[in-house]
Amino acid sequence: MVVVGAGIIGLTTALALASTGRLAVTVVTRDTDATAADGARVFTSGGSGGFWMPFHCDPERLVRGWAAATLDVLIAEAQTPGTGVGVFPGVLLHPPPPAAVPPRPWWAALPDLHFASVGAGHPRVPRGYPGGYYFESAIADMDAYLPVLRGRLAAAGVRVVVVGADLQAGDAASLLTAARAAVAAAPAGGGGGSVGGGGAPPPPPPPPPAIVVNCSGLGSVALVGDDTLIPARGVTVVVEPTTPVSGFVSESPTGDGRELAYILNRGRGRLTVGGTYHEGDWSRTAPDAEVAALLDRAAAVVPAVAGAKRLRQWVGLRPVRAAGIRLEAEAVPSGKPGGAPAGTVVHNYGHGGGGGTVCWGCAADAVRLVEAAVAAGNAG
Repeated sequence: MVVVGAGIIGLTTALALASTGRLAVTVVTRDTDATAADGARVFTSGGSGGFWMPFHCDPERLVRGWAAATLDVLIAEAQTPGTGVGVFPGVLLHPPPPAAVPPRPWWAALPDLHFASVGAGHPRVPRGYPGGYYFESAIADMDAYLPVLRGRLAAAGVRVVVVGADLQAGDAASLLTAARAAVAAAPAGGGGGSVGGGGAPPPPPPPPPAIVVNCSGLGSVALVGDDTLIPARGVTVVVEPTTPVSGFVSESPTGDGRELAYILNRGRGRLTVGGTYHEGDWSRTAPDAEVAALLDRAAAVVPAVAGAKRLRQWVGLRPVRAAGIRLEAEAVPSGKPGGAPAGTVVHNYGHGGGGGTVCWGCAADAVRLVEAAVAAGNAG
């Protein structure tokens, strides 16, 4: 079987599938961070803040379980040196008056967060803010965590086929065909090679997959014709602060939520500073004025951002879907009357601003859908 996409959703899904020991897994991706021609982080997760907090991520009734499961995994990852994952204390700030205090979010009930209301006198509440919600959350430095995941794939014998161009598809049936063709055409070792380090040499190519897991994010607009999927453009800047900053601080989304300051400790003396949320904006560039305004907002919250050394700025497009995350199986008809399905596409995309918040929980459910398709004889 094949997983299409190698961002945080694709990598965690491929690892969850491989961990069953019952499924031969191949990952097909247009690029990787290592092979993108311009060196840009081609995945939304690659430049994200990696902050566990549900944000523009629906439907809530399902996100509750996915987010809780992912938090458990990330807390465990933080216990292992070198993963790039840490658990940090911080505060979600209340807006200054006359704005109302935001209600406690549903995820406040998760015990590992140690969620609590704090007032203006709390040491983590900056001057000018009336208080906020204190909690402890996981932050993944994606510069470290994504390579760790790719290394685990290599160690598990999972091939990563880098095709270097978009797959030509427009619905589930054509995606199944395109994925099969990409795997069949790739040499052993995976057209472009397996990415990550360590592990045994890749095995011979498996038979063309009859099950595809679609983890293509915003690519699903073209790959499966989902025109309910839109980008929500975000800008982040990685900086070295003028003085050490522990933990994280974020303004609460208010109004249209397009501009809010957040400052996240990513370890190694670096901060991720954001951010913006512009739905329907496909631009992958950030004008100087926009970046300057972003940093000025953040410096008003955390003074150590003022004058900080800029290491990198990045623009990402969050995959936002009108109905929320799509995690479901779609049987592909064979075209023969009364015939068995040609295969199954399991969709796992549309995670909005919460890919890193729900990835492991969604991966576990994707495995269940794949296993159900196999048991039902819908694997081609």
